[in-house]
Amino acid sequence: MAFQNGLRPAKELASNRPHGDRLKYLGGCRCVPCRAANSRYETERAAARRRGEWNGLVDASPVRCHLIRLSKREIGRDTVADITGIAASTIDLIRRGQRKKIRAMNARKILAISPDAVVTDAQRIPAEPTWRLIDWLLKQGFTKGEIASRLGFKSRSLQLGKESITARNAMKIERFYRQIRAGDDEFKEAP
Repeated sequence: MAFQNGLRPAKELASNRPHGDRLKYLGGCRCVPCRAANSRYETERAAARRRGEWNGLVDASPVRCHLIRLSKREIGRDTVADITGIAASTIDLIRRGQRKKIRAMNARKILAISPDAVVTDAQRIPAEPTWRLIDWLLKQGFTKGEIASRLGFKSRSLQLGKESITARNAMKIERFYRQIRAGDDEFKEAP
């Protein structure tokens, strides 16, 4: 059977539901328990709207523009999905313009993401604080090659920019620095 908009008809979905279920009401049943279930749902929905928790469909265009702005700041769909709890596939559909309408709550979650508050692994950040940590490690007797090796870099030399580095590399170096400062013997011994 061909489904309208990719969805099965409510009557078909309701066929296996018990009475007193709103879906059974949407499928055409008008018994007292099904009417009561629909009434409860509508009452709860009206109360949510009065509280400002309306979750109807809204235009996805502003959200799409925001996702594109985030992407330009190297904040991709997986990061947005992690922050919002919305499926990455749904975020993809919105970004590509294949979803014209989305739930208001999802729009609020995505629009609440501030590009300045999110740092992704690939994002470039100022290198100066990281180089201060590296300088401290060098004063403790570590060589640049040894630091690179212990951090799992492919090259046996630290190939990091002086102006900016990736957040991922900064986090690796900071973690190594903290472990050395804390006296972690695993990192004090030669590899």
